[in-house]
Amino acid sequence: MGINHDAPGTNNIYSDPNVTDIEDNNVTAERDGAFIPKTDPSGYRIREESYGTKRPVRVVLMGAGASTLNFLKKAEEQMKNVKITVYEKNHDVGGTWLENRYPGCACDIPSVNYQFSWKIKLWTHFYSYSPEIWSYLKGIYDEHDFIEKYVKLQHQLESAVWNSEAGVWRFKVRNLKTGTVSEDEAEFFINAGGVLNAYRFPDIPGLHDFKGKLMHSAAYDEGYAIEEKRVAVIGAGSSGVQIVAKLSKTASHIFHWIRSPIWITAGFAQTWAGKDGANFEYTPEQMEYLQSNPKKYLEYRKQIENELNQRFKFILKGSEEAKAAREFSYEQMARHLKNDPSLVDKIIPKTFNPGCRRPTPAPGYLDALVAPNATIFTDAIGSITEKGFTDHEGNEHECDAIICATGFDTSWRPRFPLVNGQGVDLRDFWAKDVTSYLSIGIPTYPNHFTFCGPYGPLGHGSFMPLIERWTTYMFDVISKAQEENIKSFTPRLDLSLQFRQHADLFLQRTAWTSACRSWFKQGKQDGQAAIYPGSRLHFLHLLERPRYEDFEMEYWDSNRFAFMGNGFDEREFDGRDITHYLGLLEGKDEQPEYGEESMGKLAGWAVGK
Repeated sequence: MGINHDAPGTNNIYSDPNVTDIEDNNVTAERDGAFIPKTDPSGYRIREESYGTKRPVRVVLMGAGASTLNFLKKAEEQMKNVKITVYEKNHDVGGTWLENRYPGCACDIPSVNYQFSWKIKLWTHFYSYSPEIWSYLKGIYDEHDFIEKYVKLQHQLESAVWNSEAGVWRFKVRNLKTGTVSEDEAEFFINAGGVLNAYRFPDIPGLHDFKGKLMHSAAYDEGYAIEEKRVAVIGAGSSGVQIVAKLSKTASHIFHWIRSPIWITAGFAQTWAGKDGANFEYTPEQMEYLQSNPKKYLEYRKQIENELNQRFKFILKGSEEAKAAREFSYEQMARHLKNDPSLVDKIIPKTFNPGCRRPTPAPGYLDALVAPNATIFTDAIGSITEKGFTDHEGNEHECDAIICATGFDTSWRPRFPLVNGQGVDLRDFWAKDVTSYLSIGIPTYPNHFTFCGPYGPLGHGSFMPLIERWTTYMFDVISKAQEENIKSFTPRLDLSLQFRQHADLFLQRTAWTSACRSWFKQGKQDGQAAIYPGSRLHFLHLLERPRYEDFEMEYWDSNRFAFMGNGFDEREFDGRDITHYLGLLEGKDEQPEYGEESMGKLAGWAVGK
């Protein structure tokens, strides 16, 4: 005779009172619940639900890249009564790895650490190239049928407005295939569009008069044959250096501009990379070893991640690590530039340390600058002509293609109206500078989260562990809203300003605020460095759980404890183990089917049988 709890769905415990008992003044009427009041004198009524019941909510995500992929995977595993819709402007999923296909495009993080903890694979290269990363993400979307279930491709948000009375975000969405505009609404709106998603062409006279092939690195035409062409590459950021390194081997001539000093150093985790931090392809023997030894694969990943986490130290001005990084980088750059006095003097920075911009693995870039087929300019371009360009001295140079590796709009402002309950558009709120709440929220904007907003940990390490932590944080808030019937969570402006005050002062200690141009500072030397004030470990610790005391919370119920419901816990009826606090049998949180073997041996009545 095993003992089990009630089956799921039998939580209607309280029976209707017996009216006959009341009329007959039966002495058992009170005992049997005949006089239980429906409400108290104020009209408050018990919600006939068990504690932990999750009310249905809707979530809209913008963008179908890596962040949304993790959100969808974990939502199916962990969340209940959540309806999700994803709007993606592109024709397919994959985000930045779908869009960026320029020659040499690779991740700046070793492949084995640029993957989800729940989906480990073998990679072909130490630093994976864009197509392989996209294939990894696309494969997971397809494996779980996420596009069919959640994603609306070629749909672009045109506005998002918070309705305070209804407690929802209301959207206008354009179908880019048909041009029609539809409306939608959701309790939560999550920006998963990424940091670098709105590319921009440079403001150069005559740019669009060029009759040859004009491309931006973020919209590269993979079908264009670049071999034996004369190519001008404008921009020496992370995309530009990879493009020059790659095309130097196949183009007949490269024209390239380096307007200001830059550190070109080996990428992250150099200890495990090839010579001088170079990329390399894993051998069949290495891949077989990792495939056959999952514990060793984990150990390998942990050692690389350990090195990545150590990198924060060289960001700090005056540290021994910063000095060592500067000396190492100077020697490496000078050697690859063949100690050319002009290039060494013009290109190697004198006033700021490595780390002012995020290091990019571009083996071969410095060698390409001194190759016979390269012409390097350190002065501004003159203008673009039909056949090519004029240099700073007015000399015209003909070329077949111009590739603008000139970056993105990094102002943080959205491309559409994003309006809070007071009618304030975020584009106006952030017109001069940006203030966020711990990178994940925006003060005065309810129920809105961002995967890596301003003041996020942009400067070093892999985004994947951060994506997983942001997701967990969002789930905590959404679950609390469901269980406690909370209408909205709004980060407090005063506390967000205090967070920014702390960050801005701390960042003066780092290379990120040095006088270099970087997208961390909107492409300016003296721009606002909206980066997290600490290491990745510091950030992961801070976001372990929401600080609800930092939010203004509005409830649907007049009594905040209405969520306590009918006195029972949802666990008592949904099939989970009701003695879980003693430990789980076989690690499963589900009510066991107890047999009678133990009872026959351990029950008192069985003694002596």
